[in-house]
Amino acid sequence: MHMLSRPSVLRFDWRPTIRTLPEGQFVAAIGDVHGHDHLLAAMHDAIRRELDELGPRSAAVIHLGDLIDRGPRNREALVRARAGIDGASAITLRGNHEDRLLAYLGGSPAALGPWLDAGGEGMFTQMGLDPWRISPAEFRARFGEDLARWLEATPVMHRIGQLVFVHAGIDPALPLDRQDPHTLMWTRRAWIDSPGPYPEGVAVIHGHIPRRTVDFRDRHRIDLDSGVVNWGILSGLVFHGDRMRLLQVS
Repeated sequence: MHMLSRPSVLRFDWRPTIRTLPEGQFVAAIGDVHGHDHLLAAMHDAIRRELDELGPRSAAVIHLGDLIDRGPRNREALVRARAGIDGASAITLRGNHEDRLLAYLGGSPAALGPWLDAGGEGMFTQMGLDPWRISPAEFRARFGEDLARWLEATPVMHRIGQLVFVHAGIDPALPLDRQDPHTLMWTRRAWIDSPGPYPEGVAVIHGHIPRRTVDFRDRHRIDLDSGVVNWGILSGLVFHGDRMRLLQVS
């Protein structure tokens, strides 16, 4: 039986924040998990430690989407994100991989192929199911109606002050209240080529585009997808007042 090793945790030094939060407010964002639930558990523990040390008046933990696919414990990662961390509100954003899963959960057999191509076979394997011998309705029943309904209600964008959280990115040419959900979950090339500033002067915290190093040089966005599938690193970013701190588990 393959045993997962105990994750290591890195807490980086505080640095000036990309946008300031009101005093006493704490926000943590977590990048793409892709079924690596043991790393998500370690990240939650690291964030819990930050909460205990800082004792903020209010706290929120935001999962930036792509909790599933290409990893060993996909459903468990969704359950953990939903449960969140004691003492903080939990927000889970919808990524492009959840978008594919939701198309299948919605009853479309045609959605199976694209989801499998994106790494969805791991969900079936861990649930002991053959994707070609089960209907979407049967899968939904095994997946769990309560969890499916929660996933269907996940948002595609969340804003706290001047921080905007999405999975993939935004369309800089459109106001924030006119963004296309597909863009927020799927955009790539057009977003990479748009350095900002962005509407209303916000900073965008996102995932979706794997980079081995979290780059803090851009004053308008931060990409927290540190390539857990490729390099085994899950990144989180804690915001507190006028400072922020990178957390990484591997």
